Amino acid sequence: MKKFQSVRGMQDILPPKSKAFRALEDILTSSVNQFGYHEIKTPILEETGLFIKSIGDGTDIVEKEMYTFVDSKKNSFSMRPEGTAACARALIENGLHDSINRLWYLGPFFRHERPQKGRYRQFNQFGVELIGIEGYEADLEIINIVNSIWKILDTSPLLKINTIGDIKDRKKYIEVLVKYFKKYQNDFDENEKNKIKINPLRILDSKNDKIFNIIESAPKISEYISNESKAHFNNLLESLNKENIDFTLDEKLVRGLDYYNKTVFEYIDNKRNTQNTICAGGRYDLLFENLCGKKVPALGFAIGTERLLEYLDHKIYGKKEYHFYMVIINPSDLQYSLNIANTIRNLSKKYIVSISYSYGNLKSQLKKANKLSADYCVIIGSDESDNQNCQIKNMDSGKQDTVSINKIHEYLPSITE
Repeated sequence: MKKFQSVRGMQDILPPKSKAFRALEDILTSSVNQFGYHEIKTPILEETGLFIKSIGDGTDIVEKEMYTFVDSKKNSFSMRPEGTAACARALIENGLHDSINRLWYLGPFFRHERPQKGRYRQFNQFGVELIGIEGYEADLEIINIVNSIWKILDTSPLLKINTIGDIKDRKKYIEVLVKYFKKYQNDFDENEKNKIKINPLRILDSKNDKIFNIIESAPKISEYISNESKAHFNNLLESLNKENIDFTLDEKLVRGLDYYNKTVFEYIDNKRNTQNTICAGGRYDLLFENLCGKKVPALGFAIGTERLLEYLDHKIYGKKEYHFYMVIINPSDLQYSLNIANTIRNLSKKYIVSISYSYGNLKSQLKKANKLSADYCVIIGSDESDNQNCQIKNMDSGKQDTVSINKIHEYLPSITE
């Protein structure tokens, strides 16, 4: 018989890893809720044209990485490779893009790229979008949100930041860049030559050591941006300094998607020598104009959940929970035991109660409780049900108390707080 396996590049998230995922997601969502952001849910499937129009047909995502199919009516659909374009489409479609929107999303995304550590073909991403504010203050708010997340997680990845100016600045700079790269065309491979034709900025963040010196000596975009773009960026940097937010200027940082302009940033894994990006974002004032012909200022960021968990070594500590494992000796005491279980659950969301339906041998049930890493065992036998009480055993210390059902609401806080 054929043994089915998960699709290559897609993973099952099983306990206890799933608990770390949930704890991280809770931290991410509660952090942005405090800044007044609201959840948006968009479909996994979108028209392929949405991503071509917004991300750019010269990007790796559109050229090689999208899961795309044509339906029976010859319509082309793609599984979402990122979240910003879908958020913009939803706001435009529902007539909400004329107002200020603070949004967050969380869910699965899909890219047909080579699977490797921290990279999956189905991956989970948390994203935040701020729509409708043109000033640098919005850039500061977005970076403040990310920083608040790092504080809660007790970590400090390296913030790299740059400005790529407006569309006129970029056109001017690209002309200079292409002219510069022509002198070294024999040093580039076919893939790199193709990038220079379609989107030369993408060469600047190449990881190819062979062209490192060429990139290092390339003209800097800061020499070609307008006074307005400079003022926007300088105001942001001054504010970051006042907020005591550390950053590194990186003029090679451009971001790979067509819709970015002005501020771009990344948070880099500075624990190891991998230089993995764990959070990336920036301004995309051009996106709405491309999709609906109207200028709407916007910016945001996205965090890959798997990659952030790798960075944190899966050490996520959410709210403390206490696991109670209920041991029932006699089947006739099931209903009484269920009543106690519900009483404990109703006292606090941090009290988790699971029940053994094995009955009989106390010793074997206590072994099961240990395997499940239970904090406490609640033991119910005929004496306990007759006397309207239960035995509560601390699985670490071995201490065991007889507790009346009427006193559980007083006893449990005394041992867990």
